[in-house]
Amino acid sequence: MINRAYYILPFLFAFQILGLNPMHAQTKVYVVSQNIIKSIDWKPGMILLINAERAEIFCSANTSDSIEVKVTITAKHETKKKAEADIEKMKCLNELKGKKVFLRNYIELSKNDSRPESDIKVVYNIKVPENCAVDISNYFGTIDVKNLNSKLNINSEFSKIDLGNINGKISVKSTFGDISANTVNGELQIESNRSDIDISNFLGILDIKSKMAQIELNKINDITEIKIDAEKSKIKINTVDFKNIFFDLDLYKVELDKPEAMKLNFSKNEKETVSASFNSGKSFPQINIKLNIGTLSIEP
Repeated sequence: MINRAYYILPFLFAFQILGLNPMHAQTKVYVVSQNIIKSIDWKPGMILLINAERAEIFCSANTSDSIEVKVTITAKHETKKKAEADIEKMKCLNELKGKKVFLRNYIELSKNDSRPESDIKVVYNIKVPENCAVDISNYFGTIDVKNLNSKLNINSEFSKIDLGNINGKISVKSTFGDISANTVNGELQIESNRSDIDISNFLGILDIKSKMAQIELNKINDITEIKIDAEKSKIKINTVDFKNIFFDLDLYKVELDKPEAMKLNFSKNEKETVSASFNSGKSFPQINIKLNIGTLSIEP
């Protein structure tokens, strides 16, 4: 069952520029809101798929065996009628097909309709069983996922991504959207373009392919393997104990900063190219780094 609620709120904004009287610069903005609420029974093997535009997506674990969805759509405009008309153009689809639950928001225009002039925002607040697989696509917005124990797939552009307390197999593809992850256990694969990456307290297997990024790995301890293949990037790795990690480095035009006690075994050490290893041949967790132009900092 879907429940819809509508709200209209007038907002008054005043601003002052170059000493002008604020009373001459007042603009009245109307905000029209629509809520869509749905509960879907969940069974093992079901997957949630979200396809969103200009959305803020918040997804976390639910204690019950159901997918709880609340979608809030808002439209802001100086004209009340325009805000009301524009919000009707933003549609939110939710349907169940077999074991797939689909959520999608999109602009729908009639034959003679113009695109919305209002500032429209869509906010998803979603609760899923912790073992529910989730697949999210978003264009312009944010993605925040917490406390899952399942497979997670994210594909986004111009969207900030925040992951926390997740166990499972995770795949993230991001263009122009920074990625942060804290307390992730399992397999994490990241493919990014012009997206900074900040990861703390990671356990398991990490694979990063990145272009033009600032990559920071903090509190790296109980890992299995880390692979980083980056271009024109800055990489900073903070380990709990670098002496118990096998490092394999392939660097081109890279400024390297490492602990003095980290004595590298070079297979190539030329002016612009370095191939080297540390703790080679030992059965330690591995960190493999291939970096083409940038900086690499390894801290104890």
